[in-house]
Amino acid sequence: MSRGLLIWVLLGIARAGVAGSASQPKLEVRLETHLTSYSSRPGSPFHCVVICPFEVSGQILIPQGSIVYGKVRQALPVRLGLIHERAGLELTFSEYTTPDGQTFPLRARLASIDNAREEVMPNGRIRGVLAAENPDELVSGIWGKPTLRTFYRPLEGATGLGAEILEKNPIGPVGPAILFGVRCFILRFPEPEIHLPPGTDMELLVDESSSGFVKQPAAPVPDAPADLVDWLREIPVAVTKVHGEPAADLINIAFAGSRQELLEAFSVSGWYPAERSTFESLARVYLAFNGKNTYPRAPVSKLLYEGRPPDLVFEKSFDTVSKRHHVRIWDAGSFEGQEIWLGAATHDVGIAFNGKRFSLSHRVDPHLDEERAKVSVDLTFAGCSEPVSYAPSERTAPVSGLGVTDRRIAVVLLQPCTGAMPDSPESAPEPPGTKLSRLARRVILETRSYILRENVYYWAFQMMKRHRTTGPPS
Repeated sequence: MSRGLLIWVLLGIARAGVAGSASQPKLEVRLETHLTSYSSRPGSPFHCVVICPFEVSGQILIPQGSIVYGKVRQALPVRLGLIHERAGLELTFSEYTTPDGQTFPLRARLASIDNAREEVMPNGRIRGVLAAENPDELVSGIWGKPTLRTFYRPLEGATGLGAEILEKNPIGPVGPAILFGVRCFILRFPEPEIHLPPGTDMELLVDESSSGFVKQPAAPVPDAPADLVDWLREIPVAVTKVHGEPAADLINIAFAGSRQELLEAFSVSGWYPAERSTFESLARVYLAFNGKNTYPRAPVSKLLYEGRPPDLVFEKSFDTVSKRHHVRIWDAGSFEGQEIWLGAATHDVGIAFNGKRFSLSHRVDPHLDEERAKVSVDLTFAGCSEPVSYAPSERTAPVSGLGVTDRRIAVVLLQPCTGAMPDSPESAPEPPGTKLSRLARRVILETRSYILRENVYYWAFQMMKRHRTTGPPS
């Protein structure tokens, strides 16, 4: 690992927060139109569908299937990067229509975009990524003792690793241009603009005092078949790593149905089977990581249940390989003539550095029940399962260390799917600019980042600022 990449990883760890679970209920919606920072205009309408009933204190305020309407308040494109390095997008939400045709006012603020590389600010504004802030950009050697040269840096340093190559092997004035061209050809530059396509899952914070609601009692959670519940109470729930250490995962979901029904359910719900871990797939993971891009079939680490690797692995991501939902599934045989599959669902929320193995790995959200709910919601909304029930556990107190969970197992009774992922009638907007303008944008953004950020003083300030904001780990 190069010294630039190492410092990038260490700084990333210092900046990484621990995923938490907010107590305020959120409205879960799925976008059904395209939204971008470069083609959307202020006032452009959009709509979302509610994928999970908005329930508060045992009452459903907004039913599943309702359509939420909103408009773009502000769209801030990067374009050439001369003025703005980050894209921005701000949305407003005005009303919703229930499945039976009633319309109510809605005052809500965007809280999060599921598995997004973009950041949602406290005011609901979507802030795009700094495209030039990626590992290969930092291989220009910021890890060194401060000197006056830190302030006066040669422009060939903007070629990344080329700065170190040129110092030892000068190849004339055309050298930086050649090395820059090679790097552009090998390493793809992240797209700095924001694009939220149909199917993007979002969470909204609802202002209950300024919104109208249906208000109907929530349906009771159905009971799982008693014999199946008794059987599930007896099964082990521990999942281990290859060498026997306990993993963060636990068995938290059971599927009743055929293999084909399982494959269809996850496909219709927008989940992809994970690829095997090979040199090619691992190279694609790094390229996606470095390019701030997604890899929807990225391999997962090998975990074992009862000494066996999973029979199936499904995952769902958005626009970054650093975050994803995933579930490992094991064939548990049959129970009373019905095929049973046991799953361990967890949510990857970031990239961490494994000091023991000196490698990159995903950080897992310790709140395992939220991922159990995500799988259940997606399959139920797609019409691929009956309403989800739960097998109660004799140990109901939350456990920590491996994760925080009530240890209940969700029971998903599969059925032929009746829904599908949304298709927008609008065609996807064309990527902004031409090949030439995108190359110019890359030169401008990389040069700006090289001058402003790739030095020890900037990163020391960022680390201190982040430490003041988040405090030491608890």
